[in-house]
Amino acid sequence: MAEDSEVPPDCITSKEELLKHLRELDRPITVEELEDILGSTVKHDDDNKTITFLAMLLNYTEEDQINLGFLAESSTGKSYIPIELSWYFPKEDLMKLGYVSPTAFFHEYGILITDPHDKRDIEEEKKRKLIVVDLHKKIIVFLDQPHSQLLERLRSLLSHDEKKITQKITDRRERSGLRTKTVIIEGYPTILFCSAKFSMQDQEKTRLLLLSPEINQEKLREAVCLKIEKESNREAFQKRMEEDPNRKFLANRVASIRTAHIKYINISEELRSRISEEFLELHKALIPRHQRDISRLLAIIKAHALLNFRHREETEDTIMVNETDVQEGFRLYNSVREANELGLSPELFNIFEKLKPHIVVKGNGISINEFQECYPKEFHKRLGYENARRILKTLCSVGLLTESLDPGDRRIKNYTLLRVCVTENDEPSGSTKLYPLYTHPVKSIVSIPEVYENLKTQFKEPFLEQKALERIMKLRGCDQAEAEKLFQILVDESKVFRDEEGLWRF
Repeated sequence: MAEDSEVPPDCITSKEELLKHLRELDRPITVEELEDILGSTVKHDDDNKTITFLAMLLNYTEEDQINLGFLAESSTGKSYIPIELSWYFPKEDLMKLGYVSPTAFFHEYGILITDPHDKRDIEEEKKRKLIVVDLHKKIIVFLDQPHSQLLERLRSLLSHDEKKITQKITDRRERSGLRTKTVIIEGYPTILFCSAKFSMQDQEKTRLLLLSPEINQEKLREAVCLKIEKESNREAFQKRMEEDPNRKFLANRVASIRTAHIKYINISEELRSRISEEFLELHKALIPRHQRDISRLLAIIKAHALLNFRHREETEDTIMVNETDVQEGFRLYNSVREANELGLSPELFNIFEKLKPHIVVKGNGISINEFQECYPKEFHKRLGYENARRILKTLCSVGLLTESLDPGDRRIKNYTLLRVCVTENDEPSGSTKLYPLYTHPVKSIVSIPEVYENLKTQFKEPFLEQKALERIMKLRGCDQAEAEKLFQILVDESKVFRDEEGLWRF
């Protein structure tokens, strides 16, 4: 493995200071510390920014690169995260693109060469030409969703079908009409898509790890304050960010990983068995897309090992994953697992979670107009009719909701939770019960003291009541009403209190 090539700071004047600098550069870094450093410009979004950074870090392996898709509505900061995180990576490894047409991508970034298979005895300039696009270890950020045909042409690349892919494209010329050109794409890049559309084709969705920025009040409040600070004096803010020792440390860590030339990250047989057991425990019944989901889980695990490569067992150009990498990998993956395995952006899945209690209260389901009425209560803004219809249709398409006609007025469509038939292990043989999807009762109920300890660990900073309720519902497998009762118990016992800003504290 190659040694680091960073030039130490000019202030280092002795051998002891140099050794101290190198030890600091190579020290282990935890996910919590990584979140704090990235938080200098990306407020909250802890899991999103950590997963994104680790995915970008995998760019420097031989073939473990993965692709991310930021799907969220406008103004939520979906392109902000990859743009800010790109600061830590060398500019020569980055390609930031806005809208790109299908052929422009190949023409702009391809190099024209003579086809080596053209053996005709003619002048060199008359021989067949190839367009070679070298994307080896490139981080490509599409700041807006590119043309759908470009996505289709990149499918094989996103799937890592081959390291060298040959494609045929057509190009129109004024006099010659359509001309066929051969394009050769080489290497595995790291690709990040940012789009306000959630109607991406399933063939693209299954090739991406889908993320969505948080839109809670705490994050928005801090983001507004950061924006004021930045735009009040851009030059001073930029200088402070560039001189921040923690940010410089992380940029140096990226450079260190880049120059180490680590090709492979392996997992031992013991940890392999553990990953397999835990993944199969999470997925009692497997579906075809899990073949791609397991690759994304493994990628996050490997990326965490790469972050601390100096503290992993190594042989030449290979390092080994350890127990900590597996734990952190599962934790990060589980934060976006449910939405991704449904083929939804986390934003849409969050809307569904907030919508469920309103559907339960209505009994017979909720209409589009009723959805528009309850949406501002949860998200503090209005929702247009067409957007509301598309959201409900999308939730129906993945099997979370079902559409039916209102028995009182058949001109109105109601949307209810899709119910599934489940056979209980402790029920008489063959007996079944009907439960709404994702509200199946859990066998072991988390006690109230356990809920309290979990919340206290999760929310070390002031938090919104709704965030705590969501956590309680997830822990107990209960609905919103029961979560509110449990939270009120904590209030009555003076275990939580509201501060002057209206936020809750322990």
